[in-house]
Amino acid sequence: MLRVKADVYGFRATKKLMRELEPDLLKEMNTSVKEQLAPIAARAKSLTPSQAPLSGWNRRPFNPGSRPSYSPYGRRWDYNRLEWNSFEAKRQIVIRTGSRRARGSLTRPLFQLQSNNPANAVFELMGRGKSNVHMVRNVKRGFPGTGRVLYRAFDQIGGERVRKDVADTIKKFEAEFNRRLDASGGRL
Repeated sequence: MLRVKADVYGFRATKKLMRELEPDLLKEMNTSVKEQLAPIAARAKSLTPSQAPLSGWNRRPFNPGSRPSYSPYGRRWDYNRLEWNSFEAKRQIVIRTGSRRARGSLTRPLFQLQSNNPANAVFELMGRGKSNVHMVRNVKRGFPGTGRVLYRAFDQIGGERVRKDVADTIKKFEAEFNRRLDASGGRL
């Protein structure tokens, strides 16, 4: 998930009022912002490998004699969700409007570009820590750096400029909303 910080204060309350009083304006603002983020999403989809990044990644991991593997939370680990499928990996790169505030954070995202595909998320973040596993070294050799899809697309498209444009668009729609409220004289 790619979260880029742009400070906009009081937006949550404004968005709530917009939803109640001017839903069309809110819809138009969301569409405008998503259009500005669309080139980054398109670039991220083009950066997603069409073949599995590692030779055995798209093979089914089922071995009849093996013992079941469990996640750290005690549940059975579903290996199928980590199978590489480039069509699904590209399809599940999406732009979302705001979400919940992350634990330990005082801010929440207004819009975010994220990959809902578990295998693509693993590929994106693989090797961020101090891992020196053979598999991680192989991926780093073929796809250097971390942030191989979303973060790289953000940098290549000029994400800082896009972030500024998004913040300016939100301010423009806030000003229009305030203008409509003032023009109505409280009769909405």
